[in-house]
Amino acid sequence: MRGLLLALLALTSLAQADNQLTPWTDGPPTGQWSAPWREANIPRLKPSARSLVEQDGRAVLRIEADAAAGGLLHPLDLPGERPWQLSWQWRSERRLDKARFATREGDDYVARVYVLLDYPLASLPFLTRQKLRLARTFYDPELPAATLSYVWDNRAAPGSHARSAYSETVEMRVLRGPEAPLGQWLEERRDLHADAIAAFGSAPRRILGVVFAADSDNTGESAESYFAAPQLRLEP
Repeated sequence: MRGLLLALLALTSLAQADNQLTPWTDGPPTGQWSAPWREANIPRLKPSARSLVEQDGRAVLRIEADAAAGGLLHPLDLPGERPWQLSWQWRSERRLDKARFATREGDDYVARVYVLLDYPLASLPFLTRQKLRLARTFYDPELPAATLSYVWDNRAAPGSHARSAYSETVEMRVLRGPEAPLGQWLEERRDLHADAIAAFGSAPRRILGVVFAADSDNTGESAESYFAAPQLRLEP
């Protein structure tokens, strides 16, 4: 009986685990982003405009991408084999007419969420491993070994998935498609453990960060999207 009670207490503790994503309580235009949030930009691309605004009585992240790209990053260092559940709300005010899912020329999304994952280099295919080493050497030493990218697409149906046209280490999954209503808050919840195994064959070693973003640099169009209530919790 005592063992059963301890097990139940452990499960309850997991269910009530703290949110690993710090609420964004401050940010432009009135101040700096609440630590540890920081802007994430792509070299040589015009950055999206990111600001903290009040909407529906709460502080939300607004990203405006005018032929631009960029996001807001929350760094993490969490064990990847645990049952992490990522949830958030998002809304978009417009669609991108020229975007094309998983193509280089149309690789734009009014809203997207990246989850950065760490895998041992030895677990990656040889060519992927060599490309990653070069990219870390010349571009970004903190480049993740793999990335889940949840996107709001203008054409592909929810459930569609494909590798990025730019990198075989990025798995893109469409959560909202052309039927998604504009100007309304929509809620998402993802099982990161299950999604990572489905995408890359095994659970990651670590979860390195979450990025909320929007981009329109390839099509030259404009996007305006909002994000709210980001949470990353352990589920029993």
